[in-house]
Amino acid sequence: MRVRWVGLAALALVAGALALRIAYVDATPGYALRHDARDYDVHARSIAEGQGFSKSLAHGRPTAFRPPGYPYFLGGVYKVFGVERAQAPRRLRVARIAQAFVGTAIVVLVGVLAAQLWGWGIGLVAMALSAVYVPLITVGGAVMSEPLFDAFMLGALVAALHHRRSPHRYRWALLAGFVGGLAILTRANAFVLLLPLAWAVWDGRPWRSRAALGPPVALVAIALLTLVPWTIRNARELHAFVPVSTQFGSALAGTYNDAVRADTQNPAAWQGLKHIPDYAPLWERIGTTPEPVLERKLRAAAFHYIREHPLFVAKVGWWNSRRMLELAGLKRSRATAATLTINHKWADRGVLCFWIVAGLALAGALTCRARRAPPYVWLVPALMFLSVVFLVVETPRYRTPIDPFLVLLAAAALAAGWERVRRVAQREPHEIGHREVTVGGSG
Repeated sequence: MRVRWVGLAALALVAGALALRIAYVDATPGYALRHDARDYDVHARSIAEGQGFSKSLAHGRPTAFRPPGYPYFLGGVYKVFGVERAQAPRRLRVARIAQAFVGTAIVVLVGVLAAQLWGWGIGLVAMALSAVYVPLITVGGAVMSEPLFDAFMLGALVAALHHRRSPHRYRWALLAGFVGGLAILTRANAFVLLLPLAWAVWDGRPWRSRAALGPPVALVAIALLTLVPWTIRNARELHAFVPVSTQFGSALAGTYNDAVRADTQNPAAWQGLKHIPDYAPLWERIGTTPEPVLERKLRAAAFHYIREHPLFVAKVGWWNSRRMLELAGLKRSRATAATLTINHKWADRGVLCFWIVAGLALAGALTCRARRAPPYVWLVPALMFLSVVFLVVETPRYRTPIDPFLVLLAAAALAAGWERVRRVAQREPHEIGHREVTVGGSG
């Protein structure tokens, strides 16, 4: 009976999460493609038409600037629903509804992860919180890669945790590695996930034995093998070794330069290369410079700048941390949300919702449940934070991989608070009865 009620509650939460996300899509019909979303849409249409990655975004040449995971997912959606040649309003609605289903999958995976750690009671609480958590709804309503990445990241972690409970040691380790590889193909900085995932399946004794090392080695191997088809494609098309993407150079160079260091309006905030005087010569030759060569030059220039100004790295980390916590001012929060076509009203709601959940998460981090959770679980959001905080941060987008873990901690805090209230409520009738007996006896 208890299992049935848990199942019914979970289904109700899943249905509610999907309804909220579709309602958000209906409430924001003016959504328009901007920046990265425009690139994803162009690639997806080209993929749906059978032409692979579009060359129109790289001056008629092959490109690997965008990781392939989300463009191929979106291209598949366009192909299935036959909208690759449709007008933008119809095409984008299909894309956003698909995102709503991905966002609902995130809600389910957050609940499963919480249940694996602390039981299905807290799993339902975590599902409820993630279902109504505004930043996940608004980012999920944009044509962006972060929701799909979240689903892969959480799916890999859930599989790795299940490995520890399953007699099929390699089955779940291999699944975790494969899904982790898909996460890397969706967001290149997901390489850092291999460390906590391998740690999660390294549970044999003795630690250095073949039995103990087998699952983590298999996990990492299958994750890397998942990248091989795309890496081969890049070698063939770009004539260079590019495992996933050529984004790293522009991410570094857009942050570490004199223009950003001198900016007092948005201190230490990434800027597009075309706005940076130091890179004007490279930008002028962008149409003729091979993409891997440009990435190497930008990366080298950025590392040279870091060696010349090492303290600036700390300043970047400080200001990006403030941005991650929505503490750089509401104007900045609205501006970065606008890059996803999130209007001021929804941006403000997202900031308020984040602060509430973050406050609960801080309390949840102090609970015994959080302390009992395996360290590799919390290593995931820590590494995702470190992978962007010294480069570029725009909220709510770049916080999306961290938000599910804030929800987990917030659910732990709510569960601890409820248990304390119940203990007090159960104690008070006993104490009142004890006092009545004492008073009656003394009379």
